[in-house]
Amino acid sequence: MASDDLRPQLSHLGIYTDHQDEMQAFYEAVLGLVVTDCGVAHKFKRRIVFMSSSPEQHHQFVLVRREPGDPQRGPLFQLSFKVATLSGLRAARERALGHGATNFRPMNHGNSWSLYFNDPEENTVEVYMDTPWYVSQPFADDLDLGLPDAEIHRITEARLREIESYSPAAEWSAAMSTRLANHPYAR
Repeated sequence: MASDDLRPQLSHLGIYTDHQDEMQAFYEAVLGLVVTDCGVAHKFKRRIVFMSSSPEQHHQFVLVRREPGDPQRGPLFQLSFKVATLSGLRAARERALGHGATNFRPMNHGNSWSLYFNDPEENTVEVYMDTPWYVSQPFADDLDLGLPDAEIHRITEARLREIESYSPAAEWSAAMSTRLANHPYAR
């Protein structure tokens, strides 16, 4: 496997906001971002708005409603880096473990398999890879990176088929292309 397959690429970021509706309207109007999903996750009790301007990327920008107890020192919610394979996700976990990362949280988001951890200054970092499926977000199940790749695929697909919004990622991308083409920013 080439070393580039194991090197995470910066993909998207999330910020905390105290004025989520106004921020959403701003990024829709100024940058042409489209809301792809929004809601409250059962594992992370915050209202989250996912936004994108790409039919190939479910979200490029995330607005997280700040709640009591959330960091007040700045807007950063998380930095997200993308890998191409589950091997890349496991390699990132091993490197993070070896360099002082803490608070590891592997999650199956349906659209992606993610590993969250805190860097030495307690910033949240996500390393993830896309799956071939789509389900409405936010969604999170536990993820066991100790399982073989084929078993992770089998478990994820079986679980997602139980969800009404389930579809192949290619279908979601085609629908998103249409939404982006019809967005006022595109005219």
